[in-house]
Amino acid sequence: MNFFARNFQIFKRIGLPLYVLTLIYTSLDQLLTINTEAAMRNPNGGTTWIWVYGFSSLIVGIIFPILGILVVLYGAKAPDANEKGLWQFIQHHMNQLSIEILRSWGKTLMWSLLFILPALWKYLEYTMIPFIVTMSKKYDRGEEDALDSSAHLVRKHLLKVSAILLVFHLIFPSILTVLFDEYRLVWHTPVSALVLTLVDVYLFIFSTQLLLGVFESQNQQEVPNAAAHV
Repeated sequence: MNFFARNFQIFKRIGLPLYVLTLIYTSLDQLLTINTEAAMRNPNGGTTWIWVYGFSSLIVGIIFPILGILVVLYGAKAPDANEKGLWQFIQHHMNQLSIEILRSWGKTLMWSLLFILPALWKYLEYTMIPFIVTMSKKYDRGEEDALDSSAHLVRKHLLKVSAILLVFHLIFPSILTVLFDEYRLVWHTPVSALVLTLVDVYLFIFSTQLLLGVFESQNQQEVPNAAAHV
């Protein structure tokens, strides 16, 4: 199956749940940002609310991206007779992926105490964690560490991974934010907000599929190597 045929298959399988999830996430994020700014401008002091909104924003920023990547990876899996459905897939992987993501954040934070560049490098190295947790048989058997394997994979395909992240996680989001951020409030400009959410969903699926291609190409290289040692 070529790239765009698979892209269409993924969009068809999980486009609607991912769209709803993304719309909820962006709406909550915008609402929390607005309330935080209002609390900061409050002349009577809104320190408590600033902490509440900040903590809520942190939780939302952790949970929804993890759910989003799981939804896309479920859509990318080839359907089989033993498939249990999207919700079961999320339940099966949510806990372990959350643990590995928090581990990566902890290590990235430690490196950030030195300089910003080492922290950015660690962030880049841990890009492939979701793919390893959900799709690696070696990880399922407890034979590899997700953080180490992700770092090894990223270093081996550094230019590809860096280009994908640069284009889809920095350039496109920056352009959309600069040009259309004021049109994202679904309760103010519903039509434009819904259209922009659709754009976000497609870009997220596209970039995740590109990263998945890097992961799968590595697995295809390892299978012949393993067979040669049998």
